[in-house]
Amino acid sequence: MTRDDHVDAFEHTMQLSYEWLRAYAEELGSGTTQLAYRCLRAALHAIRDRLPANESASLAAQLPLLLRGVYYEGWRPAHLPAVVESVEEVYDEIAADLEGGPHAAPRDVLRAALSVLNERIDAGEIRKLRHQVGEELRRIWPEPPLDVPPPLPVV
Repeated sequence: MTRDDHVDAFEHTMQLSYEWLRAYAEELGSGTTQLAYRCLRAALHAIRDRLPANESASLAAQLPLLLRGVYYEGWRPAHLPAVVESVEEVYDEIAADLEGGPHAAPRDVLRAALSVLNERIDAGEIRKLRHQVGEELRRIWPEPPLDVPPPLPVV
């Protein structure tokens, strides 16, 4: 393949997406990117479905292009955010999404995703998202530190 056969934006998003997956796998305690992918996808969908459309789009804009596509898979923008009566509902949704293949404990899946989001997304954006997901989910989503410099922009 010649250099003309490559799209720099695709190469960059592949690299960045794998960086996110490796960080997530490490946080999850899993050595495989395949399991990390399945779990991160399930966690992102669970978070996405509890956000209003505008906040959901704001979160997506912070993700690498490839993971943004994963995030939007199956999304219905006209949906109303699911009200979280208990965090167990979120864990149950994640468990159902992971059924039939390699999986991890839903608590760990969500905890690892929230941690990676806190590390890789602007703290101000995380604060807005935490405000929108409801009290039950906010209880387990750690507040981002105040003195963290903003992450590098995602392309």
